[in-house]
Amino acid sequence: MRRPRGTYPRSRHIGALAAAVDELADLTRHATAVVDKRVYTMFSDEGLALADEQAWTDMFVCGIDTEVCVLKTAVDAFELGIRPWLVTDASASHSGQEPHNAGVLFAQKMIGRKQAIACSEIEGILSLES
Repeated sequence: MRRPRGTYPRSRHIGALAAAVDELADLTRHATAVVDKRVYTMFSDEGLALADEQAWTDMFVCGIDTEVCVLKTAVDAFELGIRPWLVTDASASHSGQEPHNAGVLFAQKMIGRKQAIACSEIEGILSLES
């Protein structure tokens, strides 16, 4: 059965996310939604509406491919006034380590060097935001 496209409550994807990156398992309780995107960026009409409805100020970005979809979403968030946090060790590239590293480098140049973080830094950032 094909999964319908759209926005899902965080509980729908916790298991898949935790299986993909164990370090994020405890942090998923902070997630407000997961967007099933069909374009390079998370910011389709649906994603823009979600960010606006939730009044997002910060966003943790991770996924596949760092140099394409992850980079595009992080830069779009930055341009929309949402502070993106690129979780580098929760991202990868189908094309290998070099393209992943290039994506991280370009992201650091476009959204700020300090916005590229490791999973282990998320909890500290969340505690600052509280």
